[in-house]
Amino acid sequence: MTGIQRIAIVGAGPTGVACAKYLSAEKAFQTIDVFEQRNNVGGIWNLSKPIRSRQISIPQTNPSYGSGTGHQVNGHHPQQQYPCHSGDYGEQKRDDNDGSLEFESPLYDYLETNIPKTMMAFSDAPFRANLPLYPGHADVLKYLEDYAAPVRHLVQFQTQVIGLQLDRNPNYTFDSLLSRQKWQVTTRNLVTSAVIQAQYDAVIIANGHYTVPHVPDIPGIAAWNEKYPNTIIHSKAYRRPEDFKDKRVLVIGNSASGLDIAAQLAADAQSPVYLASRSASQLAPSGGGPQWRKDVTEIEEFLIDEKHRRSVRSKDGQVIDNLDAIIFATGYFYSFPFISTSKSSSNSTSNAESPTRSATSTDSNSPSPTAAGSNVDLSAQQSPLAHLTTSGLRTHDVYKHFLHIEYPNLALPVLNLKIVPFPLSENQAAVIARLWSGRLDLPSQADMRQWEAEEEQRLLKAHRLRSAPNTASGDSVAVNSDAAAQDLKYEGGFHTLMYPEDAAQINTLYEWAASARRNDGLENDGQGKLGTRWDERQVWLRGQFPNLKAAFVAKGEARTNITSLEGLGEDWKDGFEKWKASKTVEEQQDLFTRAAVLGRT
Repeated sequence: MTGIQRIAIVGAGPTGVACAKYLSAEKAFQTIDVFEQRNNVGGIWNLSKPIRSRQISIPQTNPSYGSGTGHQVNGHHPQQQYPCHSGDYGEQKRDDNDGSLEFESPLYDYLETNIPKTMMAFSDAPFRANLPLYPGHADVLKYLEDYAAPVRHLVQFQTQVIGLQLDRNPNYTFDSLLSRQKWQVTTRNLVTSAVIQAQYDAVIIANGHYTVPHVPDIPGIAAWNEKYPNTIIHSKAYRRPEDFKDKRVLVIGNSASGLDIAAQLAADAQSPVYLASRSASQLAPSGGGPQWRKDVTEIEEFLIDEKHRRSVRSKDGQVIDNLDAIIFATGYFYSFPFISTSKSSSNSTSNAESPTRSATSTDSNSPSPTAAGSNVDLSAQQSPLAHLTTSGLRTHDVYKHFLHIEYPNLALPVLNLKIVPFPLSENQAAVIARLWSGRLDLPSQADMRQWEAEEEQRLLKAHRLRSAPNTASGDSVAVNSDAAAQDLKYEGGFHTLMYPEDAAQINTLYEWAASARRNDGLENDGQGKLGTRWDERQVWLRGQFPNLKAAFVAKGEARTNITSLEGLGEDWKDGFEKWKASKTVEEQQDLFTRAAVLGRT
């Protein structure tokens, strides 16, 4: 791909910043504009109060819930975004009429990373040596602020993207570089309310996927919530265990947040803390659960009859009574509320210059425009982006989980779950930069569509895909009624990786970027900026994450003084060598081949 000069990035969280750094290092692009609605870099690593997150609907199965961009979504107008200023927790304060959840982080007060700092870091920016092996969220935010410093001048803060739409070229063909589609990006300054439109050759969507919480529609939950209000919350609204002092608590969901929140509650809540899940967690350490926790099967009903008080029933028939609090750690929907799904006219009215230099603004009292300047009508003729996400459980028409197939000048990095996000973001950014500068050749559209189809079939045969009405922890998910039936067949689980698939993803992306044509003047002898490559020891360590974190937590208060793997004791000092001694050459070869370790493929 060539001809790309102007690039917009939505979001200055870890992924958006990594993309800005790799695009800058490519030295091939005229304009890189990063739009960040907060007043700081770091994305969700900016702690905030859960004001609106505590007010969500129960159940919450609407993928478009809480999107405050001012344009129509599924025929409805979400509340418009209003000017904001810095408040407690360092968050943005909004007008009380603003229904957006986009400024509220899922972080909680005592959160520590669930990834050791040596594996979590970007390739060119190690965490400070004196930090704990698992840093706290404040340390991670400071790390990201330092990492972003070289590209901070590219970021327009307190600027929300409220519209993204194709500038339609009637002569467009996938293979024609001269007819490459451009994007019209509409932004609103959250201090002045000025609305600006500008045209870009390519766009990176790095808005994250921790905005719209999912609370499944389990039988009886709506009536139960009405009878016992303020008892059920989503993990996005959890902040500290002291709020649950002496309470009988059920946590639903056993991925990273569910396990961590349950562990935090142990010191304050009644014992045991109940943890409900459909299946065993990939993130739980071996050896079973701790004594303070009682694991139960999937919750199948909320009971509101006269025989029960604040009760639920699990799938195996167990009834848990007298619950004071229920925390759903059941994940989030993919949400891109700023994407217009209608086909735009070939006669663009957008400004082709960077909004920092030339812009068309509207009066703050004017109706909020969409990317095309009018409300989106989903009954009208739709573009392929109408089905980018349908149930909110996955994206469609995306190659290798980050590049749009129909419009490869649109990238959506770090869609995957159960991965190590910082290294993944930089390796995907390295490939994006080389594709858009022309140093890497774009696969054919047929090859990209074949990959998506084959990936669906692979996951389906492995029983890793779920249909939209059968999600990870419930029965019902609202979907766009206009969506094609085939788009709703295979949804949940598509972007979830299982070890060592995440290692293979890291390593294959690295090799893809490294295979680019060299360009004099770039670093690494013309190869350009390179990201992370995992060797055998790192692949082994990735497989030890659950047991490693358990060993760290077991140190209690002393864990804050443990800054390295060796600090955990003798078992971890030479753990890799012990593991190798316990495995045959064939077993080692199998793991490292599946992880795409250099020299093993």
